[in-house]
Amino acid sequence: MNTVDTNEQSIKTKQNRNTKSLALWTGLWMLSLATAAFGPKFLWDYHSVITICTVITNLVMGYKMIMANKQHLQDLDELQQRIHLEAMALSLGVSMVAGAMFGLLESIKLVSITPNPSSILFVMGITYMIGMVLGTRKYG
Repeated sequence: MNTVDTNEQSIKTKQNRNTKSLALWTGLWMLSLATAAFGPKFLWDYHSVITICTVITNLVMGYKMIMANKQHLQDLDELQQRIHLEAMALSLGVSMVAGAMFGLLESIKLVSITPNPSSILFVMGITYMIGMVLGTRKYG
């Protein structure tokens, strides 16, 4: 086994570890977010101490998810980093434009519904996935 094969295995091992870590922390963050969102109403009748604890837990899980994402991105090769960067730029731009307009629609009386911030998360996620597919097709 030569050095190139060993290096490729080491990179793949690192990427697998980073992907598993990112999946774990993302899952824990999503679970803690759901707990913070639905727990007060359905599980503990808006008890302040429990609610504050779930909010703090969610913030810690969010921080760990961000750090896992950062590590994952740092360990990608330059082409993979480029694809992610372009997908993130697309996602940020579309989310900012759509979010700003979505927030205005109710106040300028074009819609009667109250904008929900979670809608922007869906736009962001879908746009990011589209950006990843387009980037992979462009460079892959």
